[in-house]
Amino acid sequence: MPDQAARDRRAQKKALTRIAVRRAAQRLFAERSFAEVTVADIAAAADVAVQTVFNHFPTKEDLFFADRAAWVAGPAAAVTNRRPGTAAVATAHSWLADQVAEVPELLTRADVRTLSADILASPSLRLRQRELFRDSEDQLAVALHTTWSIEVGELPGLELAASMTSALLVTAARVVLTDQWRQLVEVPLDSPALADRVAEVQRTSRQALAAVGGDFPRLADREGTPSALRTVARLEAGKPADDRVARSIRPAGGQPTATTGSSTVSTRSATSSADIGTANAV
Repeated sequence: MPDQAARDRRAQKKALTRIAVRRAAQRLFAERSFAEVTVADIAAAADVAVQTVFNHFPTKEDLFFADRAAWVAGPAAAVTNRRPGTAAVATAHSWLADQVAEVPELLTRADVRTLSADILASPSLRLRQRELFRDSEDQLAVALHTTWSIEVGELPGLELAASMTSALLVTAARVVLTDQWRQLVEVPLDSPALADRVAEVQRTSRQALAAVGGDFPRLADREGTPSALRTVARLEAGKPADDRVARSIRPAGGQPTATTGSSTVSTRSATSSADIGTANAV
């Protein structure tokens, strides 16, 4: 049997090949467009066989989003890592609000707008981005259900309450991202009005998200609220968000990403916490 050193060398070679393929692909996507680049082009640029590309990335869409969608796990990570005595829903909401508020600054960059247009032109990329949002929603639902079941037990309807709450929070963020794109994309990058528009969009985005996520504890007193949802709303009432964790949980290991609603775009340079993105949601 091969020794550990040999296994380590193979693992390192595999990891380096994956990085080379990803970098070659994303460079070609930036130079041309997603639609114009073939897997054969990527293989040639990375100096590997076509099958090697598929060994690391099942589809071209996976290559486009590789290491650009770390934001998917952000809301769930904020819930899981929050301090005792803080509210799960408020912490997830705080993470989303902070991330979304930083996105308008990304839309002042030409590379983000160019990549956004590329995504909007590709039905397959838009579909993949919708799947990423759903992944984020599912991960947050699991995190909420886990933390609530520890505190109140496995109540009937608790899993549904977690899924509904997660869907509300993630969908609200996606809708706000779409509105940000609509308001900013038509403002020329060299326009003197762009800075003021960015500030205004950031302000209205926070207000819109606050209107959705801020009233969760009030469900405890609302007539007709399902029993499990009422229980966790009471559990969350009076507890603050863990804003420290919400601000420190940053999408790991990637470049800044922008999501114009239904697509996620990498900015390809300069680290940013606004990894949740900027593209047009559909």
